[in-house]
Amino acid sequence: MPPQEFNSPDLDEKSIENIVKFVSDIRTGKLQGSNKIAVATVSLLEQIITDSSSTSALSLVNAVRGTGRRITKALPQELIAANMVRRVLRAIRDEQRALANQSSEYSGDSLQRLVLAAPSRRATLPSNHDLREPIRDHIAELLGELEASTSSICGQAKEHIHAEEVILTYGASSLVEKFLKSSGTNKMKILLVEGPKHAESAAMAVRLSTQGVNVTLVNGAAVGALMPRVNKVVIGVRSTLAGGAVLGDGGLLAVTTAARHYSVPVIALSPLYKLSPLHSCDHTHFNALSPPYTALPYMSGESAVAQVFAPMCDFVPPDHVNLFITNLGGSSPSYIYRLLSELYDPNDYQI
Repeated sequence: MPPQEFNSPDLDEKSIENIVKFVSDIRTGKLQGSNKIAVATVSLLEQIITDSSSTSALSLVNAVRGTGRRITKALPQELIAANMVRRVLRAIRDEQRALANQSSEYSGDSLQRLVLAAPSRRATLPSNHDLREPIRDHIAELLGELEASTSSICGQAKEHIHAEEVILTYGASSLVEKFLKSSGTNKMKILLVEGPKHAESAAMAVRLSTQGVNVTLVNGAAVGALMPRVNKVVIGVRSTLAGGAVLGDGGLLAVTTAARHYSVPVIALSPLYKLSPLHSCDHTHFNALSPPYTALPYMSGESAVAQVFAPMCDFVPPDHVNLFITNLGGSSPSYIYRLLSELYDPNDYQI
């Protein structure tokens, strides 16, 4: 049974201070962007592992798990941070399994063969093996993957975006913007539906238009009327859940529902660090509200009795998405479970 969150002896005061600063930076907006949050989480875990006084797998797992529990308790909606905790836990478990397999290899040898073995071979027996160094190698590979995730996805744009197509996208997404710019053609037509942050959507439309792309900024109410003209819908996601469901910005469900009604394919851009093993029943991670003015601007008028609720996220079911584009290529929603099994250990689905 994992140790209790606030009673874990594997976290010292310095580590706790680093966790508090990490949480504070996200809450205050100093740390924004899914990729930056993922990199910051991995760097935090690397520092905690480096500062750990114990080198055993159990102690390192407890330290990383304790860190993950503190982060998820303070930031239940930041699924990406929890995903990075699971990736590091998987690295520790893989190293421990490799070490155990090496130990079992020697356990089958007779005592005489072990005594007569060469000193170099006896020196490789994993009696007091320091796991921190190989784990840091895993973390370096993970950081490299995070750095290359955007370019890996954008490199596939030419396979999915073609000239003279009408592409609809929702809200401001830096990944979607780079993906569209990497398509290699300016002859496509883009319908950019305003998301919750209208100013950012308008800024994205301006940046695309300066590249010579035909962009039209449209209101969300016009999605149903415009969808029959659309060839593809390309969306960015907050997180991809187990089973192929998607968490996106508020209002995304209306777009994907219209696309499904008119049989327009929906392509979701989802780097591997956004894949989460959680299911749609875990409502504590999804029920969050944005400021009311994102749904009803202040200029709309005053009312003493109106209560405005603006959901931060929309849950998009798997049958609304036709294709996920990850670092590894295209995947159908039914294949997400396989990717999750390769990324995370089943013991770490619940931190």
